[in-house]
Amino acid sequence: MKNQTSRAVLAALLLCGAAGVCTPSAASPKLSSSVGPQIVDAQKKLQAKDYQGALTELKSLQGTASKDYDLYIINRLIVGAALGLNDMQTAAAAEEAAAASPAMPDEDKKSVLHDAMQLAANVKDWPKTIAYGQQLAQMNALDPQLIGILAIAYYNTNDFANAQKYAQQSIDMAKAAGQPPDQNALEIIMSSQVKQNNQAGAEQTLEQLAVMNGTPEDWGQLIGVAFGAKGMGNSEALYLYRLLQITGAMKAEDYKEMASDASVLGYPTEAMNVLQQGISAGKISSADVGATLAKARRDAQMDERSLPQIVASAQKSRTGEQDVKLGEDYWGYGRYADAEAAAREGMAKGGLKTPWEGPMLIGAAQVAQGKYADAIQTLSQVSDNDAVTRTAHLWSLYAQAKLRPARASAAAPAQTPSQ
Repeated sequence: MKNQTSRAVLAALLLCGAAGVCTPSAASPKLSSSVGPQIVDAQKKLQAKDYQGALTELKSLQGTASKDYDLYIINRLIVGAALGLNDMQTAAAAEEAAAASPAMPDEDKKSVLHDAMQLAANVKDWPKTIAYGQQLAQMNALDPQLIGILAIAYYNTNDFANAQKYAQQSIDMAKAAGQPPDQNALEIIMSSQVKQNNQAGAEQTLEQLAVMNGTPEDWGQLIGVAFGAKGMGNSEALYLYRLLQITGAMKAEDYKEMASDASVLGYPTEAMNVLQQGISAGKISSADVGATLAKARRDAQMDERSLPQIVASAQKSRTGEQDVKLGEDYWGYGRYADAEAAAREGMAKGGLKTPWEGPMLIGAAQVAQGKYADAIQTLSQVSDNDAVTRTAHLWSLYAQAKLRPARASAAAPAQTPSQ
């Protein structure tokens, strides 16, 4: 904000002639001759970046100015000096005085109100920010940045309806210009929706934030909401934990719960790896999960020894249930291509007890391999209860996020649990 406002002030300074008299246009008033020389001196100090010297001289002129126009110009120049000193309070007060001046030329009004609004927001004077924003709105002079500032001001005065309104305007203007929506605007919309008890709307906005930014915090919050979906069982929850892993959003309890679900479902290698990752990440301690980890290691060793027999049994089976379970086991080893192939074999045979698990495993495995477009198509075929549908939806959203142009490295694989 400082640099933007400084540019506006410097532009105003360029209007001042060599004689030290600011003459924005022929119709504008003239400075009094009694203050002209001092203003010239103050200007020279500003141009030499002697901001403290300029500010001292300009403040001394405030008490001697004989005309409103003199004081208007002095205040505009004080803004420049104060900004040079990073004194936002003084800059905001001077710009406020300039904006209220009866001598302000009409041609200056938009730029002065623009700067006054930015400075008022900088010092968190939200009522004044809103007042300037309303004046600019009447002049049809609000740009996307100012609309975003206005949304923040309304939010901080607990006017959540207007906060959401102007934040949405900012997003709409960005989209119309072919630009990505502003993250702050989306966050304001989501927070305003929460404050207005619009939980469904807030969740949709959070999805936009997660897809746009991909931060572990956003994904963690979004996935956390999904755990409350109706029909959530161990199998559905395990897929949410896997997504938490890939997005880097795992917390201490997540490692423990995920390992528990994997063990209950018969995937000890995954349970072992999850606990080891939690320890390596410093999220859980060996002392805390030592007994659980020791059992998972023993079971994982047995699973590894039995894997050839499990594969042979699945191949002989007439239904696909064992193939899908084999694919789930492969996931714990980080063998995502094999997991996809086994799930496809299981779907081809049919007879699955939980039909959604085949395409879910294929879609997740495709994500883990960086095959995001294929994953989106596969996951669109997953349907069942609310828990299953929402889980598949979140995996699809993650794939969409990885395909965003801004992510550039579309060919790079996802951050899979084994990496």
